Amino acid sequence: MSLPTPEPGTPDHSPWPPEPENPPEAPVESESATPTEAENLAPTETVPAAEPPPVRGEGWTLIALIPNDGAAPPPSCSDQEAEGVWAAVSAIWHPAILALAGGLPRIESVDGPSPPGAHEVRVVAAGMSGRLPSGYLTQAHDAGAVVIEAGDARRAIVAEILGRMGHAQADRDSEADALADDFHALGTASWWLRDLATAMAHTDGPDRDNLTREALDGASAWAGGDVTAARNRVRAAFEVLTQSRERFYPVDAYVVDLCLLDPALPKGSLDDALAARAPVTFLAPAKAIEAQAALDPEGLARLCEAITEGWADVVGGAYDEVDEPLLPVESILWQFRRGSEVYRTHLEERNVETVARRRFGLYTQLPQVAKRFGFRYGFHMGFDAGRFPVRPEAKRLWESPDHSSLESLMRPPLAADSPQGGLQLPWRLALTMKDDHVATLPLAHWPSPVAGWYRDLRRVVSYSPVLARCVTLNDYFHLTDRPYETFSAEPDAYITPYLAQAVARRDPTPISRRAAHARLRTRLDALATVRALAEGLGTAPPSSTADDSDMLSFENALETGGLETARDGLDRLEPVWAAAVARGLVGTATGGRPGYLVINPVGVPRRAAVRLPEAAADLRPDGPLRAAQLTDEGVWAVVDLPAFGFAWVPRETDTQAAPAPSGIVSVRDRVLKNESMWVEIDAASGGIRCLKTVDEDTARLGQQLVIAGLQGPDSQPVNSQMKCDGIEVDFAGPALAQVVARGTIVGPGDRCYARFRQRTRLWAGRPLLEIDVSLSDLDPAWLGKLAEVDPWSRYLACRWAWPDPASMLRRTVMLAPELTEVDRPETPDALDISTRRQRTALLFGGLAHHRRHGARMLDTLLVAGGETAREFQLGVALDQENLFHSAADLIAPAWVVPTEAGPPATGPTGWLFHLDTSTAAVTRVEYVAATEEGRGWGLAFHILETGGRPVRCRLRTFRNPSWARQTDFQGGVIVDLSTEGDAVLIDLTPHELARVEVTLG
Repeated sequence: MSLPTPEPGTPDHSPWPPEPENPPEAPVESESATPTEAENLAPTETVPAAEPPPVRGEGWTLIALIPNDGAAPPPSCSDQEAEGVWAAVSAIWHPAILALAGGLPRIESVDGPSPPGAHEVRVVAAGMSGRLPSGYLTQAHDAGAVVIEAGDARRAIVAEILGRMGHAQADRDSEADALADDFHALGTASWWLRDLATAMAHTDGPDRDNLTREALDGASAWAGGDVTAARNRVRAAFEVLTQSRERFYPVDAYVVDLCLLDPALPKGSLDDALAARAPVTFLAPAKAIEAQAALDPEGLARLCEAITEGWADVVGGAYDEVDEPLLPVESILWQFRRGSEVYRTHLEERNVETVARRRFGLYTQLPQVAKRFGFRYGFHMGFDAGRFPVRPEAKRLWESPDHSSLESLMRPPLAADSPQGGLQLPWRLALTMKDDHVATLPLAHWPSPVAGWYRDLRRVVSYSPVLARCVTLNDYFHLTDRPYETFSAEPDAYITPYLAQAVARRDPTPISRRAAHARLRTRLDALATVRALAEGLGTAPPSSTADDSDMLSFENALETGGLETARDGLDRLEPVWAAAVARGLVGTATGGRPGYLVINPVGVPRRAAVRLPEAAADLRPDGPLRAAQLTDEGVWAVVDLPAFGFAWVPRETDTQAAPAPSGIVSVRDRVLKNESMWVEIDAASGGIRCLKTVDEDTARLGQQLVIAGLQGPDSQPVNSQMKCDGIEVDFAGPALAQVVARGTIVGPGDRCYARFRQRTRLWAGRPLLEIDVSLSDLDPAWLGKLAEVDPWSRYLACRWAWPDPASMLRRTVMLAPELTEVDRPETPDALDISTRRQRTALLFGGLAHHRRHGARMLDTLLVAGGETAREFQLGVALDQENLFHSAADLIAPAWVVPTEAGPPATGPTGWLFHLDTSTAAVTRVEYVAATEEGRGWGLAFHILETGGRPVRCRLRTFRNPSWARQTDFQGGVIVDLSTEGDAVLIDLTPHELARVEVTLG
């Protein structure tokens, strides 16, 4: 290769002072000079000649030639290029090479290197030789310089350099080899410090004489086999570098090393990080710790020992990194409760103090939930995907809507498993040193593999905080001041990646699994409430029939993906506990009228539709029974139910009672109508053409099934069409109006993509429209492509449309309605379309993924990716004050228990618990066998304020409470509560999540 000679005076790009040049030789006297002339040239006084600097080893000069020297790495820099730069810079610091050098290695730009000279070794970063000036290699050869284009393997570079120097690399013992790696780390640290000084606009370098002496004498000691002396010299060299950094940044800067753990990691995953004995924080969900405890108990024991010694820590939170922002409230609480138990079990009763996740899991209420489980700090970050706000500050108080806050790290980490991170490290440090009150740089990586520069960094911090002090995340919070500024984001600032991730991993139920989980969770919480009622009434079944461990095992199965196990368990336990409540309310005595006890296990007053087995076909309205109707499935009835209450209805007809008035619910000309709602089915499509209240003139809402992402022959987007083949009226009153539409969804050229069956139902007196969608015969070719494309661009959906583009959309976030303006307003519960006078609630029953089109349309995704479910349930409610009431009414069970006697002595209806604030949701009621301080049995209520305003609640119970208090979710007392008769007085702040423990026994 012919490369040109560089221009004279090419600068050395190192900010440190250059190596001292060899002094010129002493002048030689001319042979023609006479003695007299020589005497005249001599000085009058004898001055001793200056000693030349000592030449160490064989006097080789070592130079690394790299791109972008002294400049921040460009975004286009590849991992391969970054690896080559690091290897070239650090390889020449091997002690066997340094022992042959005449001075410290230098770094120069590959684009403008200094002229080559004799006895030089110039190492060009991998792939960079083409950037040398033209003729440079020829010039180097003529000058006697050794030019090596390095690869990305440091050991191979060292072997090649020694070979070109005429020395073979000798075998050394493991201790000497480890110390050689420390020399490499010294070179890497020197390079980083050099770039850090440049980025900080600081021109002075370290004490070069001292650094040269310590490094080269240490190398000579290593070459001579004196490992102890060599290590002491290396330690002294690191101190020289540290003193240099402290001159331009004299206060502490912090590096937080985060090692990510996953439950699927194999045995031994902790070994490398623990062997380094450098401060490290393991970011691990509790399930990952549980997995390591089973696979590698010795490794976990070493982790506990490291935590005790103070150089390791664990951060996490939930049991598993599930799709937390879209889960029901009680599923979130289970994740944290189970996570806390696992951490304490396997980390020697230690509590994890910092909530953090690898997968995206950020939402507005997370600080409050974490606070209720004893967490003090947070890491506002996700490492996989999703959208979340990033703050310029390193630390903030991350605040929930209830004003709970966590001191949180906000800084995105540097990837320690990426070679590019080694180039970025000093520049990222410089940025935080210049801009932050506390300079902070987090690193993140898997246990293996890690980048070579990261291993060097671990060796650096084991000697001295050359660049920054490496600490665990908890120590970082303890060592730095608590910030004053708060940070709270709107719900729209968080966009989850869950649907795309589920499709990418070929999940067969990326949409329907969430809906199935939501319904089973509602049933499970209802069962917990009914169990608490039975225990309180003293009619609990024998443990052989329904043991506490059964309910716990079913809950664990549900929250760890065992939906079928949970469903089977609920099917078995629900009738057992419902019968126990009936025994307590109605008794076992015969006599009276046979009937049914209908139990409402949720804290929402409802008008529920229930099936009454073997009831009379002509049941008439009687007390809480509003209407009844015989169907193919038996007699269905609409029953008024108080929140956490019951209603008794007779089995036989009371001939003295007046018959149900006609026309309360009806079907005429494809129009379904009850007291509050008017629904017209479109004859052409089979969808909903018009939905409104009975006294309105204009439609509020329309609905169709659509396929998004279709293209015509010209590859332009085209719309699908819903074509109705027929409409059938199944029932037209007096209790139920039901219409079934059947048809196809077609695309360009009338190609059929799917067949549909849509059932629309209205019940007498019930302010809720039920929509059941069944799909079949989906086009196989189109269906096969769905798994390969973005699920947000191609899908089958239920499309809602409304007339007013100025309508506001509010979605539920932890049951609270929040204004949303994003294109993908995800929520599994409900979304409210509001105008000044109207509120139309779309109820999703756990279908969480929605896409907005303009200002007047919204798609609820039914089939995307590899979705295999074909049955979906949705609903619509009009002008309801609280969204969570309607959302719960759609999916919550109402249990029917046949009784041989009735009604109860207290009357045909009643309640067992009552909360007088409609915006406060009771998400779960638990039986507590023994409350604190030996006060007897009681009940625990989980209450969430959803209205966004402070309220005082009166929680009334079926027995006068003797004691009450509010606790966190680990049993810690927050405040004792006042009682008045049968009521407990509870003060809630806006959006507060509370656990109230009431002693009744």
